[in-house]
Amino acid sequence: MVSRGAGIAYAEIFPGAPFIQGSKQMQIHIEEVPTAIRRRAAQLLETVRGTEMDPTGGRARLMPQVTALFRPDLDEVAYYEFAVDLGRGEDRPAAITGRGDRGGKMAMPADTGFIIAASKGHDHPIAHWSLDREPPSRQIAAAAEEKGGKVARIFKVDALSYVGETEDGEMAAQTGQLPLPIEGLPDDMEKARGRISSTLVRPSQKPKDDGDPLQDKPETINRGARPQRVKLREVESWAQLRKVYAKTFGPLLADLARNAAPAWEIEDLVAKMGEGIKTGTTHRVALLESDAAVEVSGEGARLVRIEPLDTPEGSGAVALHVADEALPQEVSFEMHVSYRSGLRETLPFFAVSDSTPSDRKPGSGMNFFEE
Repeated sequence: MVSRGAGIAYAEIFPGAPFIQGSKQMQIHIEEVPTAIRRRAAQLLETVRGTEMDPTGGRARLMPQVTALFRPDLDEVAYYEFAVDLGRGEDRPAAITGRGDRGGKMAMPADTGFIIAASKGHDHPIAHWSLDREPPSRQIAAAAEEKGGKVARIFKVDALSYVGETEDGEMAAQTGQLPLPIEGLPDDMEKARGRISSTLVRPSQKPKDDGDPLQDKPETINRGARPQRVKLREVESWAQLRKVYAKTFGPLLADLARNAAPAWEIEDLVAKMGEGIKTGTTHRVALLESDAAVEVSGEGARLVRIEPLDTPEGSGAVALHVADEALPQEVSFEMHVSYRSGLRETLPFFAVSDSTPSDRKPGSGMNFFEE
């Protein structure tokens, strides 16, 4: 399957062999991605569709190809980069304004966006996404091609920094600024949290007025915790940065995982207890394939009306309309999805109203979310 972006054949740069566990091959089909991660990306796209955060006017859809991204301190796939078709067709009119050479390539609108989802709790569930920039993998592929190189795998090394590596372990291209190793970090960043220090530099004597500058050496006053002595260290190559990455950035990576933990806890609770929907409202649910049969069951099914939604070709979604009814306690229901490919999903939900009392039934989803 070939998709063109940045004027290059994507599959020519990343051979389309299927991903094999333990290998470093990057290109995989979206059906090979774990269902929970795939749903996370699809639901994000559906949540922003048609809002101010969606510059495509509702035309965005997930594309079949997904790029597996790595991180230097992890052996397995660390992230999945979903390509997003932004719905900009070749038949749209265009005009170029202005005169003369601008001294470089013009930054044209992207044809493809991206959603990067973490494979597990080392980072936030959705680590990076954009609907107006080309995927980092495509930026790197284009840069590598200009140099006559090919990318064998891509590493996410910082929030906005990615490195494309050749089969020989050399840097083929990069996007974003490479992080420099930091020496002197505490082993546990949590222990340093809240320990604020300050440094004040002021004249050692008070001048008579502004026209009377003093020649004495200013004094330095340190307050609070003793500042940590840290410094940045230059590296000579990508291979060297990759080698020291786990050790030098270990405290920061552990702190990132700690900050991401609450988001993963919510994801786990939603998967276990269900997502709450207020009565009298509508909730959009993404479908992983366009051809699907959807039904609801359970105590709260009588409140729900399912409406198929118009979405771009190759995507799908339904709206769950929950009747405006006062409930003495929340009621649960399940949405069952059967896809033509044979994939099946069961998604738990519960309905709750403004008048639902706080002393809810045992095992309630609301009990978990309000703790």
